[in-house]
Amino acid sequence: MIARQKLYDGIGNAAWGYLFIYFNINLGTLNILPNFVGYLLFHSAIKKLCDAERELNLLNTLVGILTIWHIASWIGDLLSFDLGALIPIADIIVSVVNIYFHFQLMTNLATIAAKYQPAGEDLDRTILNCRTFQTIMLTAAIILLYLTNPTGILGIYTSIGVAILYLIAGIVLMKTLFDLRRCFTPETEEEAEEKSE
Repeated sequence: MIARQKLYDGIGNAAWGYLFIYFNINLGTLNILPNFVGYLLFHSAIKKLCDAERELNLLNTLVGILTIWHIASWIGDLLSFDLGALIPIADIIVSVVNIYFHFQLMTNLATIAAKYQPAGEDLDRTILNCRTFQTIMLTAAIILLYLTNPTGILGIYTSIGVAILYLIAGIVLMKTLFDLRRCFTPETEEEAEEKSE
């Protein structure tokens, strides 16, 4: 049997990882919730959850690529250069990798939820709905970025609308993951003793 503590920590890492992905708080050019921290948390979550869902191992290479890219982008922001503008083809490739990574990660998290959620709960369905919604939003954002003028009036309103919907989906996903984490709350010493009696 997989240790409850590993499942608890792994789901928690995934939930906190999405905090760093969905929220940006900038002090000047410094993002104090950098995306690369989210990917480091995802890497930790994958390691802790791979016994419960073996397919997660397939994401190790992708999470490494995304971590390195986001570290480089964060440093670029500090030094006032846009890495995506310097290497546009790499930016497109990383965007596609990012969409696939989150699609697969959420699919695997939903599989874990389906195995362990209490009867009558639909945490797995909520995660899958968030996955589908996020995939559509990320794809739409990339297409709009390349088809519209981001500084034009249409581009600005579109970006604001996408950002608000994306943020709502992020909050729902994080809440669902924290709800799932509660299913694995480690037993207290007293509870363990009661079971052994």
